[in-house]
Amino acid sequence: MTNRILILTAVILTAISSLSARRSTAAKSRKPAAAAGSGPIAGRIAYVGEGRNLYVCGAACAKPVCITCASRAEQAFADGVTPAALNAGPQPLAGPAASYDLPTFSPDGGQIAYASAQRSRGGYSFAVNVYDFTRRPPISIFQSPEHPIYLYWLPDGQRIFFLAENDNSLDLILAEVRENRPVRVLLNGLPLFFDWNQAAGDLAFHYAPPEDKGPEQSGLMEITAAGQRVVKILSRGANPFRTPVWSPDGSHLAYVIDNQRGEFVLTVANADGSAPRPMVGLAPGTTAFIWSPDSKSLAFSTLKKEGRMSYDGINLLDLASGNVTALVSDSVIAYAFSPNGKWLAYIGTGETANTWNVISPGGKPRKLCNFIASSAESAVYRVFDQYALSHRLWSPDSRAIVFAGGILKEGQAPALVSASPSVWVLPVDGEAPRPIADGSVAFWSPR
Repeated sequence: MTNRILILTAVILTAISSLSARRSTAAKSRKPAAAAGSGPIAGRIAYVGEGRNLYVCGAACAKPVCITCASRAEQAFADGVTPAALNAGPQPLAGPAASYDLPTFSPDGGQIAYASAQRSRGGYSFAVNVYDFTRRPPISIFQSPEHPIYLYWLPDGQRIFFLAENDNSLDLILAEVRENRPVRVLLNGLPLFFDWNQAAGDLAFHYAPPEDKGPEQSGLMEITAAGQRVVKILSRGANPFRTPVWSPDGSHLAYVIDNQRGEFVLTVANADGSAPRPMVGLAPGTTAFIWSPDSKSLAFSTLKKEGRMSYDGINLLDLASGNVTALVSDSVIAYAFSPNGKWLAYIGTGETANTWNVISPGGKPRKLCNFIASSAESAVYRVFDQYALSHRLWSPDSRAIVFAGGILKEGQAPALVSASPSVWVLPVDGEAPRPIADGSVAFWSPR
């Protein structure tokens, strides 16, 4: 389906470094991913690994737990016993094994949502599932021929937004984390991006309705238990950005508008959309932006050329003064603030590979490694500003990054034949990256 470009069709590079010859050696040499003398790295990692199953483990990943594996003779009476899922409830259709994707931790880290796909004679059947680490087995909260392509927890841990493909469009759906409950379709269109303000009970959206049903628009939607309604339109017409984003403290909303004088402007308004402040005139091209954890600044970049993944550096806007500082001048693909706000990790570009780097505001960039991303990771990086709201590349203690792909030695070219990717923990204190498992995509828990 051609319209999977939002999440699914982007690939940074398809060739993975020649991992196959090193896989058994790497597996034997894996060590706990902890900085010297500072204890284990905090949090848990969820990744899609062997058999396209979903696994969860700590940073050392000494004993990963399979959330989706079929039960065997043993039973999970104690924590750490695998498999965790005992296949209670409806059984999958006969035929090829189900595959799993989009692992998404709840805000408190106590649950994980994920998508599943099951092939049958009539085509594919898809579902959104939730696994509670204190209540096993998992439950299914959505089953449909529509393909879920993005999951987003609400802060209360009791509801989930998700995007699902519907013919040549996308549905934005709200579901309760309970079995056999009706779901609500809030918006339908393509493209479709959003963010949620828990305090205000408002959804910020940017989407283009289906053909002949209205112009591209950005606005605010109030969502209550009884229904939903659009309360404010922020802009109408094409604007070259993706996700409107509330500041972490919920007090401001950032988006892009056309000032009707031939220029697009990065704009910051109050949480209710009032008092919009035009902050920065933008260069031509799609602009992406993310808030710093303290809500005091915005990191933003503009694509060098539409259809490519390379942004023209990274700039930092100070909200109070309006001053803009150039943080990174080289081309970048994606970036993310560490939870403590000390670091901005970013992916740089090279002739044959990409690079992981970190920089602190006012400091100098430091390269961590050369790497090639897996296809699934590449899709995440293409819309990193949306994923930054729901999926975490940083450990909760800001000490390491997780990603899936292959590591390249300095000067090493990627292999011409792709190999299965690995999940890597990449400390930012100078320690070498460590492979912890075979896997295609990985994210960190918030706690």
